[in-house]
Amino acid sequence: MSQPSDFSGEQPANGPTSYGDRSDKEARLGVLAAFAAYGSWGTLTLYYAALSHVPSIEVVANRVSWSLLLLGLFFLVRKRWGEVWLALINPKVFWVLLATSVLISINWLTYIWAVSVGHATEASLGYFIVPLLNVAMGYVFLSERLSRLQIAAIILAVAAILLQLVLLGTLPVVSLVVAFTFGTYGYLRKIVPVGPNLGLLIELLFVAPFAISYVIYVQMTGEGHLSIADSATSLLLLFTGVVTYLPLMWFSAAAKRLRLSTLGIMQYMNPTIQFLIAVFVLQEDVSMSKLATFALIWLSVLVYSYDAILSSRQRRNERALQA
Repeated sequence: MSQPSDFSGEQPANGPTSYGDRSDKEARLGVLAAFAAYGSWGTLTLYYAALSHVPSIEVVANRVSWSLLLLGLFFLVRKRWGEVWLALINPKVFWVLLATSVLISINWLTYIWAVSVGHATEASLGYFIVPLLNVAMGYVFLSERLSRLQIAAIILAVAAILLQLVLLGTLPVVSLVVAFTFGTYGYLRKIVPVGPNLGLLIELLFVAPFAISYVIYVQMTGEGHLSIADSATSLLLLFTGVVTYLPLMWFSAAAKRLRLSTLGIMQYMNPTIQFLIAVFVLQEDVSMSKLATFALIWLSVLVYSYDAILSSRQRRNERALQA
């Protein structure tokens, strides 16, 4: 599927690029940027664990408010606020980004709540499922062809969910909410002609009235956690904007320099780091039943990654023959 044009002039985060038309230096910078983005997203588990004493909805409200301030200043300095209006007068962009603003808000709230109540492993499982869900959605909504290995990977992921249902008697609700909100978010952002920075800014603008009103309300009622008396918590809440925007900036830099297949494999850094932190730092209990679920998911990830590598090699060989 060809990539849509972009109101912001930014290359969409999933835009196709290749090593062939990039220098080695650019490729190395892309890899470093991808490590920074996925590594920081993974370690955010620790960041939000440090805010576990703050209600999750208040953390999300602060995240939206301070992210909007930071990104808004960026667009102001770059004199790009006119792009916001140009995007919003397009009905497709307006309604799609309104939907993605709701999806990303639910995703953030679910993830932060899961970390705060000791379910970070379940959240990480959701992010392992996301790429497989994206492949399935591409088949259903975009008529993209699936390879046999991709079909096998999806079947293994479904089997993992059913296994947990059988062994534990419950669906992995947190994992499924995280996966479906972020997977659907990714699909919608793929089809809307807006770059990552502009898209996020508009999403924040949609949610900001509710978020800012809530922050003001809890502060006025004395239930808020922004106070001089607790400077550590206040700083963590204030910097939620920074830890939201910086990884996005690094990811955008990586996407401009690396092949999609490379990013597809590297994205598993995020849930892997989340899982390791949850188990070895936050010391969450992982039963044998959950390990069995994870084992099937990891197997599906290996199958998916192997297929991505094979496809990348095939495309590279085809380009070499045409040269």
